[in-house]
Amino acid sequence: MPGTDSLAGLMKWLRREEWFAAFTEVMAEHTGAACKDAGITPDELADLLGEATGATIFGCAFEDFLTRDAGPDDRNIVDDYLKRRGWKEPVVNRRYMQALRHSTMSLYEVSDIVPGASFLARDLIRGGEPVRVSERTATRMFKPWDRLGARIVSLNGSMAMTGGVLAFSHAESETLLEVLKTSTKQMRQGLREFVKQLDGADASGLEDAIDDELALNLSAPLFTLSWLDDALTRVLHPVTPEVVNREGDPIAFCTVRYPLAPGTTAEAVRQRLRGNDALREASETFWNWLGPAGAPPQPAGGATVFGTVELTGEAVELAVNSEARAERGRALLTPLLGELVGAPLTAIETAEQAMAARPADWPQPAGEIPAELQAEIIHATLDDHYHAVLDRPVAMLGGITPRAAAGTAGGRTKLVAWLKYLENQGHGGRDSGDPMASYDLGWMWAELGVAALRR
Repeated sequence: MPGTDSLAGLMKWLRREEWFAAFTEVMAEHTGAACKDAGITPDELADLLGEATGATIFGCAFEDFLTRDAGPDDRNIVDDYLKRRGWKEPVVNRRYMQALRHSTMSLYEVSDIVPGASFLARDLIRGGEPVRVSERTATRMFKPWDRLGARIVSLNGSMAMTGGVLAFSHAESETLLEVLKTSTKQMRQGLREFVKQLDGADASGLEDAIDDELALNLSAPLFTLSWLDDALTRVLHPVTPEVVNREGDPIAFCTVRYPLAPGTTAEAVRQRLRGNDALREASETFWNWLGPAGAPPQPAGGATVFGTVELTGEAVELAVNSEARAERGRALLTPLLGELVGAPLTAIETAEQAMAARPADWPQPAGEIPAELQAEIIHATLDDHYHAVLDRPVAMLGGITPRAAAGTAGGRTKLVAWLKYLENQGHGGRDSGDPMASYDLGWMWAELGVAALRR
């Protein structure tokens, strides 16, 4: 992306009265409807969404304005500025302004990311092969299959992304695609109606008079409005997601504490805990609970950790993430420990209570489960889960199984979109050390015969 000062002269030119009034109208196209629906004024955007977001919205409107013949006498601000002040600008700045003058906002899918260097961008509206885009900063935040509303231009022999970039979730981008499709139909219908009103005019043959390129140029505000509508909804009407564990039980951090009976030794407790197949010993004082009471032993690679058991100096403590698991854990440990312990006491903290009680910089708990074992367990669990999913109906595939979808051309198109969605969501908001982020779905692409389409 070119430097932030490359458009400084043009920005100053925008303040001239002859241009600013026209730009104000374009800015209203990008923000007015979303602000009205949210019941706010455009002046409140920066306070609600932050200064950086406000600058991005301004950038989207400004770059749209640079493409328009919207000023006095239908002149273009870039043409006017370069004609009258272009001699003051370095060559690279002039080229960037000219590139923006003829740019088009579109929706792109990100892949093959080289952090700090480049990424591949596939145009989801106009199609064609992906292009390699040179980009430093943003690539460090991108995830595979992210979707961006952006302008990509040719500059000095390479492709570059301009400053007005909007990040869309998969769901938001699908909504935007539908909005753009409807908008294009309405433009074409409006043109036909206009021509029909002309005396003796022939309205036939106008289906392609407004092609994708022209429709996108005319629809640039829809990108901002669609993104802004979602952003304002999240801020003004936040929805607290229901947090549940794998069994669907509400998350609640439960600690069941069994005090050691007088005379009980640590070795006696260890012998009892070692004798149960549902408990895997991680150290002399720590066990992972790998199944509910009465469940058969689980293979090491495919185990699910239901909770942890710790032997302290004075007690045996079971830690789980739901009240239901706490009940099952007591059903396992109470008869197992027997006379070695006293009656258990249970402490419960809901997810909401935990979030409210802990400051933002609260350190994460020390890794009771070794990172390597945690990754092994999570990856094995995901393997089991996705192997089963391959033979189950999936809503995004039209209610058929992934294996069935792989058998037709239309099914493969949906299958690729579904696999990209899974990968993108798996990386969402996670650092590279997170076992979920490091899980590779490449085997699914290969098993379904669509590995060549993973680009």
